[in-house]
Amino acid sequence: MIARVAVGIARVPVDTLLALAIAVELELEVWLGSGISAPHRPLASTAAVLYAASIAVRRRWPATALVACGAVVLGQALVGAHLDAANGVLLPPVVLAYSAGAGLDLRRGLAALALAAGLFGAFLAVSAAEPASVGGIATGVSFLALVLIVPWVVGRVAQERGRRAEGFALLAAQAAADHAMHERAVVTQERARIGGELQDIIAHSVTAMVIQAGGAKQLLRNDPDRARESILAVEHTGRETLADLRRLVGMLRKDDDPRALAPQPGLDELAALMRSTQESGLICELQVEGERVDLTPGVDLVAYRVVEAALALVSAHGGRTASVVVRYRPYSLRLAISAEGPAPDVDRELPGLHQRVDLYGGEFHADIAAGGGYVIHVRLPLGAGVPA
Repeated sequence: MIARVAVGIARVPVDTLLALAIAVELELEVWLGSGISAPHRPLASTAAVLYAASIAVRRRWPATALVACGAVVLGQALVGAHLDAANGVLLPPVVLAYSAGAGLDLRRGLAALALAAGLFGAFLAVSAAEPASVGGIATGVSFLALVLIVPWVVGRVAQERGRRAEGFALLAAQAAADHAMHERAVVTQERARIGGELQDIIAHSVTAMVIQAGGAKQLLRNDPDRARESILAVEHTGRETLADLRRLVGMLRKDDDPRALAPQPGLDELAALMRSTQESGLICELQVEGERVDLTPGVDLVAYRVVEAALALVSAHGGRTASVVVRYRPYSLRLAISAEGPAPDVDRELPGLHQRVDLYGGEFHADIAAGGGYVIHVRLPLGAGVPA
């Protein structure tokens, strides 16, 4: 029940709560205080409600609320309600004068202040017990300055500060937008330059490869050794060209990612992968069997990705130890990743790698190990070409 009441109060606007609190305070003074006689209390009570109600609309209609407050206090004095005997009568004009200064432009704010000052001045004149005197006039002016002019000036200062802060925020946003636009222009210009370099690289390298391949064709029968050197030169040029292309395209695609500038990983990077895996809490052992052979970039990359994904799968299933065996066979590359626990569904959990292995004519499956745990087996034909 208390929670529901708290939620309901939280949904009420702050100004409404403030108006209600002031109204309650005035009502307590009207009915329990000694400053207002019993015959005048009903009128004073009604005036207190109207007097405090203007605060509830001070943000929406600041000028109307301030003038209405002055009209109520003057009206209650004319009918003899004597609400001015309550101490809380000073708070509403202070709050409303501040709101008029903070929420209105200078012309409308001055007009509302002048009209409210006239109404409160008339209230002071009607409520005065003695004829007007210099001392009484000075007291009235001091009262108006205290409850109207000073709060209004404070509101104007707050409005000006808010306006300046908003202006500075807009300037900062504009400066940030200009800076971002300048950076985008620089990046676009650099990408255009890289595009030109790509064209130069492709044209130069392809020309060199065609010339070398043509020379190898001429020497194939008469001088096989020189023909072989030309073919190896074609391969070397092609590899260098692919590396350069990947660096430049990586800069175009991932400006902030330094890995885009690095070559694609292969089985030579398995040792570094093992170290990284052990740092994450998975103890891993690497074993290589057979004589190493040069792999095509595609097969080398797929083999690395298989090991990487398999170890990530072991970690995801809570495994603490794993072993990786790389076997070089005359016509195939075989991988075996062993770990503890039940065998995962590799078709469901590693569908992307399964498809990549299939593209190279390989095999990909998981079996239950004889001593417990499971083994992920992968076989990649060494004669597999890069799929189109």
